[in-house]
Amino acid sequence: MMMKKRLLLQQLDLAAPKKQTGPYKQFLQEQLAIQHLKYPQRTTDELTKLINLMWKVREKKNNQMYFQHNGYVNISETERVPVPQPPPPVLIIFQKNMRQLLQFTHPEYNGEQVDHTIKFEWTLNSTQRQKAAEEFRQLRQEFEKEKKEFINRYGFWPQHKKSQGEQIDKTKQSSPKLDPLALNLMKKVKLE
Repeated sequence: MMMKKRLLLQQLDLAAPKKQTGPYKQFLQEQLAIQHLKYPQRTTDELTKLINLMWKVREKKNNQMYFQHNGYVNISETERVPVPQPPPPVLIIFQKNMRQLLQFTHPEYNGEQVDHTIKFEWTLNSTQRQKAAEEFRQLRQEFEKEKKEFINRYGFWPQHKKSQGEQIDKTKQSSPKLDPLALNLMKKVKLE
């Protein structure tokens, strides 16, 4: 009995494990302490409204910071940095090289003839394809090196922000996978 009381007292003396809170709650608690010192005459509700506005501004900055727009990313409010872009596919490189070659060798060809010749050469001209593949490998290596430098310099790699249209399309595609029982029910309803 005495032992249990001693253990209970020891447990009470130990600090309770800290509950993990979300980033918003943590931000709210920190800012409440700071804002109470700045504005002692304001109520907690007024300060909470002010902190909510600060949180929205912060979230907007975060959303802009980690996503690239037109090949640039916002590092701060005033600084925009170009983001290294991946090389185009081998076919595009091949088409560009063949277009330059055909403009030099056959300047009389119009756009349709050039396109037809490029399609024909893609199937037959393996040396040009290999050159394009080699150029792609070199461009890819340069891109990977630039990407590592960017990550080392700024500490993150910006992603492409998806538009709301893309998100809606994904939900439409995933919804047709209904439960077989639900499908049977829907068929019965249609028959009635």
